[in-house]
Amino acid sequence: MSEVPIQSRLLRRRDGGLQDAAVGVFGSASAGIISRAMNRTPPYPPEPDDSDDVTIADDEWQVAEQYRVEPRTRPAAGDEGTIVIQQDNVPQGPVRRFPPDLGPGLLLALLGVLLIVVLVPAGIWLAGRDDDESAPTPTTDTVDTTTATTTTQRTPTTPAASTVPELTGLTLEEARALLQQENLVVRIRRIASEGPAGEVLEQSPEPGARISAGTVVVLTVSKASIPERVKVPSVEGLLTSEAASLLRQAGLDVELRTIRSSEPERTVVNQNPGPDEEVAPRTIVLLEIAGPPPPPAPVMIEVPRLVGLKAAEARSQLLKLGLRFTQRPVESTQPKGTVVRQSPPAGTELRKSQAVLLTVSTGPARVSVPDVIGLDEQAARDELEAAGFEVQVDEQATDVVDESGIVLDQNPAGGSSQPKGSVVTITVGLFG
Repeated sequence: MSEVPIQSRLLRRRDGGLQDAAVGVFGSASAGIISRAMNRTPPYPPEPDDSDDVTIADDEWQVAEQYRVEPRTRPAAGDEGTIVIQQDNVPQGPVRRFPPDLGPGLLLALLGVLLIVVLVPAGIWLAGRDDDESAPTPTTDTVDTTTATTTTQRTPTTPAASTVPELTGLTLEEARALLQQENLVVRIRRIASEGPAGEVLEQSPEPGARISAGTVVVLTVSKASIPERVKVPSVEGLLTSEAASLLRQAGLDVELRTIRSSEPERTVVNQNPGPDEEVAPRTIVLLEIAGPPPPPAPVMIEVPRLVGLKAAEARSQLLKLGLRFTQRPVESTQPKGTVVRQSPPAGTELRKSQAVLLTVSTGPARVSVPDVIGLDEQAARDELEAAGFEVQVDEQATDVVDESGIVLDQNPAGGSSQPKGSVVTITVGLFG
């Protein structure tokens, strides 16, 4: 079978092949556009009426050598459905494939499809962009931005327009809620003002403006101005809770200190800084608060002189003065029951119910009397005095020479127990 020339095969496959390629590349919709553009040009040009228009010279329409074909002739009568393809004697060799010949109409169709494919997605993307980039930028240092929490579905359609509500005079919370209902973005600009803190002073855009959803609305909001000096209120005599609340409302801080006072408990006794002093905001005001009352002052009692008194009398005096006593016995030459010492001494001040120590004599000590009968007077005296007794001498006449100067008798008798320091009488014999 002879090979059909490339030029002839290109003519035969041009219409259907390009249409199939458009379907693969641009989809069925784009291929339909290409098909309609190609259908406007018939497969064969109409027969010219004038023989002068049959052939277009190559000099007027330059065509590359590989794309040239022989002039076509109309089918013979009776062969309307037959296409005669002229076979050229082409030398054998590798088949060279060339791109199809694209007519002006097909090129315009392809260009239109390309523009649709590129521009339609770009337009959708531009229409869905957030308008925040075109919003005015506030000129203050602190900007607080809140975005409405609505779900926006990105569609190729133009966003719905919203009407900017009247916001001036509202609180920030009220204005924010209205803007969120309109799907608008809130941007806050705070300035010092004498008005209430959080009040909307200005807005941009103006009320009633029609803007797309997601557009930024700038709110100028008042922030409370802080005075440079604060006058300290008077809180002395108030309860602690009332005083602290009053000071905090004035913009001051509070420090509490509890002291003992006779004033009612938990009332302010003193404040520092004092009333009506002008201080900087946040200054600490020290409040002295009345605590539990102090204990009563102790009653001081002067101790009387008790030495030499009988123990019973000394105890009675101490009890009348509100003092207590303790008693300690001691041997003494003082009579039994006599106070020989006291502690603390007379004149000392004691608190009520404190005790005084009384040292009370139990009398002199009892000792055994030495037996001195038969001793001379001097020896008897020495022995009795050494035992703690005092000696008294009585003389008695005697007819016996050997009894002269000798102790003939004593009283008390030797061996008896007598108080120390008591008197022992001895009887001494006198010859003649």
